[in-house]
Amino acid sequence: MENTESLSPATRAGIVLVGAIQGFICYLVTWYIGYAGLPADSFWLVCVVPATVVLSTTLALSVTSFKQRSLWLALAAIVLAVAGMGAWLKWNIHGLERWGIRDALVLFGFNLLLMSFLMLPWLQRKLHPTSGKDFYTDFHTRNWHNALTLALIFLSNGLFWLVLFLWAELFKLVGIRFFNTLFFDTDWFIAIAIGVVSACAVILARMQVRLIQALQNLLTLIATGLLPLVALLSLLFIVVLPFVGLDAISARTSAAGLLLSLSMLLLILATVVWSPQRILLPYPFPLRWLVRVALLVSPVYPLLASWALWLRIGQYGWTPERLYAVSTTIVALVWAVGFCISVINPRRNPLTVQRYVTPAVGLFSLALLILIHTPILDPWRISVTSHMARYHDGRITADQVSLYMLSQTGRKGREALVVLQNDPQFTSDAKRRRDVSRMLAGQKEKAEGLTAAILANVVQLAPGTSQPDNGLWQAMMKYKYRFETCTTEKGACLLVSQDLNGDGQPEAVVYQLVDRAILVFTRHDKDWSLAGESWKMPETLSRAEFDRALEQGKVGTAVKPWADITILGERVKVDYDY
Repeated sequence: MENTESLSPATRAGIVLVGAIQGFICYLVTWYIGYAGLPADSFWLVCVVPATVVLSTTLALSVTSFKQRSLWLALAAIVLAVAGMGAWLKWNIHGLERWGIRDALVLFGFNLLLMSFLMLPWLQRKLHPTSGKDFYTDFHTRNWHNALTLALIFLSNGLFWLVLFLWAELFKLVGIRFFNTLFFDTDWFIAIAIGVVSACAVILARMQVRLIQALQNLLTLIATGLLPLVALLSLLFIVVLPFVGLDAISARTSAAGLLLSLSMLLLILATVVWSPQRILLPYPFPLRWLVRVALLVSPVYPLLASWALWLRIGQYGWTPERLYAVSTTIVALVWAVGFCISVINPRRNPLTVQRYVTPAVGLFSLALLILIHTPILDPWRISVTSHMARYHDGRITADQVSLYMLSQTGRKGREALVVLQNDPQFTSDAKRRRDVSRMLAGQKEKAEGLTAAILANVVQLAPGTSQPDNGLWQAMMKYKYRFETCTTEKGACLLVSQDLNGDGQPEAVVYQLVDRAILVFTRHDKDWSLAGESWKMPETLSRAEFDRALEQGKVGTAVKPWADITILGERVKVDYDY
């Protein structure tokens, strides 16, 4: 890649303006959503904001002249694709709570960033061909430059906001809070500043290519030192594995993640070190063969990860995380097989194969990421279908149905909850019926309308327990979402006076027979506060059995056998696992 000092002042100013406009659009959308009271899955937030961010990022990293017709055609196609994926996401996240929508948008944004990174080298080569370089050399160089540019964007923003934080704090020392309000409480300033700083970082990276090249060389040297170590680790694990057996892998829930991490690290380091300018690895003969042998057996790791994932899928079915893991495993396997083929013949130049494998893996990864955000490979649809099929064919019981997973998988999960709500077998248990109804009602409605007066009426008092003052019910209202089940079933909550700390003053202990929970409130002077809680009530304990235990005096206290520690009279609380 040439040192792009040919960026005209007008082009540089245009990139900065694009960054500022992008920040302002993000601010305007979020302000309008709050002003109009729009839901968290508003079209503006799910479709418009991601499209403008991707457009501005692609434009800043690719433009050499704003007069290029092919640039605007490419940007139009990208915006339509992102808007389409955003529209599918908006349809899919129907029924999610606000924090579930937030998590889905964060994951969508991360995937869009990865898609942009995989797509940029092809667009940049189309818009700005580089003479004197073959395709793989140009592809390798552009990927390096884009990765370091993104790193520079994050570093620049971090340093910029660190300076502004110091600025605001210094003036706060002398009683001037204007800068703190401007920098950290003014949304439009924050959004525009991030856009402008990011655009300036892009211009710096594109104008100072030789400095970026120097940083690339430094990181390549670090990777050169790490590659033999990672190769040795991979070979040692393969040698040890036959002696310990595959059962050790199948017993670990994180086995596939560890195997994939090692495989991807080996392949990335090999790609970095074995650059298009090198026919031979820059090592002595023994280390060179160590790396070649490690690459020769590298497909073993994705295959082992595939086996570990297959076991988990067979045991527990599909989840969104497992679908992402399978996609990553397929990419790692294709990449590893390509490296294996490139080094299998020691007399052939490995780059003759790698120049096709690495770009193809990038395109394959891009295609997979796009398909995951379409109905074809929708992780939520696949996960819900798998889970419900396991329930209907008897592989899991009604108690093993993951209502939490279904509640976090958008429209498809909500449809499955409706099916369960109308399933006589599933709703034969009162707790399951109540749980699925609460999830369909939504978090907002769960504790809506609950007041201290209602709590005083629905929480029953055990024999011998006097009517508490209103302060206790007010203290319980701070945790009213915990007492929603008290209103759905008569006798679900029982208040018992028990002295749990031996001070002669009884605590208010609320036993929740439905949630299998215990909440302890203690009184200090006139104020009540939550002192402790437990979620370990016996699962088979019924209300009748609990009442009999109370009558027989079998609901008591037990002194904990493990004590806290005191140092110079100061008590140090110790949390024990026994």
